[in-house]
Amino acid sequence: GEHFSTSSTGADMTKSLPPRQPSPLCKLPAWCGVDMSELATADADGADSPFRDSPHGAKVDALRLLKSRGGNAFRMRLWNSPCAAGQCNASRFAHANLTNVLRMARRVAEANLSFILDLHYSDWWADPLHQAKPLAWQDLPLPVLKRTLRAYTRRTVAAFVAQGTPPAAVQVGNEITFGMLWERPGEACARGGRLACAGDLFGSKVDLAAWRRLGALVDAGMRGVREACPRCEIAIHTSLGNRIAEFSSVGIGDWYELLLNHTTSPSFDRIGLSLYPAYLAPHPSSRPASALENIDALASLARRFPGKRVYIAETAYPQRGTAPPPHRFAASPLGQYEYLRAVLSRLAQALPEAQRGGVLWWERNESCDDALFSPSGVASPALLHGFVHGRLPRRVALRKTLL
Repeated sequence: GEHFSTSSTGADMTKSLPPRQPSPLCKLPAWCGVDMSELATADADGADSPFRDSPHGAKVDALRLLKSRGGNAFRMRLWNSPCAAGQCNASRFAHANLTNVLRMARRVAEANLSFILDLHYSDWWADPLHQAKPLAWQDLPLPVLKRTLRAYTRRTVAAFVAQGTPPAAVQVGNEITFGMLWERPGEACARGGRLACAGDLFGSKVDLAAWRRLGALVDAGMRGVREACPRCEIAIHTSLGNRIAEFSSVGIGDWYELLLNHTTSPSFDRIGLSLYPAYLAPHPSSRPASALENIDALASLARRFPGKRVYIAETAYPQRGTAPPPHRFAASPLGQYEYLRAVLSRLAQALPEAQRGGVLWWERNESCDDALFSPSGVASPALLHGFVHGRLPRRVALRKTLL
């Protein structure tokens, strides 16, 4: 199998990877962490970890490894009733049910990491192209949907509080760029919270009726969080970090301004943005968009919302395969590390310290090119050294290929 080498000899590095001081950019309340939601079923109790910190090293608990190498945060997605309509394999996605997420929250607390709860409000993936209502909510008119959403959120967050693991923050929706809890095909727009249902997302032909519906739903979710956990932060997560070149930072600011104008409950605390080099919208000049240039544009977003922290809610970069344009970083373990460090550095340059919200890497599955582990479960330089203070050890920097 393929392995990451963290030494020139390939020797057992277990004892030579002691805890490291976090980077100054990875100090709470700025998050430096991962979304490894599938860990809930891949390593249910931490006793059968598939991960190692070196090719010949002993198996390690991923959460404790993250903490020992400068990380401080862990995000978990929660689906209402995974695959209830048969749209996916329920056992494959069991990690996203409440029982498993509650168990993972206990493990996160034991590892002394901040826990971020990501509420999808769906039985399957919620993202810019998919925001299906849970099966149990399909037939609810909007007024009942709002009440149901609020009660569900309150009950769910209360379950984490009751077991002594209150989330540090709750994401009310996942990548809700075009709304959430969409109406079914053929239904009237008024049945759900889809944006641009009868107009534009923002601009001169903005669909304000859709914004009112989404605002009411987000408002219900935020109220549910506050009722169960007054001290929990609330984050609003969109995919707009991928579209700064297309919409400009002004347009992205307009999105959050419109949401604020259509909610009445105590406001959210963090602005979360997905930023994937492989999925950046093209620049109007037709040149390749740059993830780092997109981060630079966040300075104006921070000025527009001075009371809110801005964080990268999801990002990733390949450690093998093909590098996305403009190919500044190689698709290699070293390139992946360099990308993560560059993101942290540019965030620090773009945002004042009081507004730095951090960065979260997505996702666990080691079969993916963007994973922080090799296919055989060996931790990458990005995970081992990306969040720590100091430079990359020379022995790691010299090893640019997978063994």
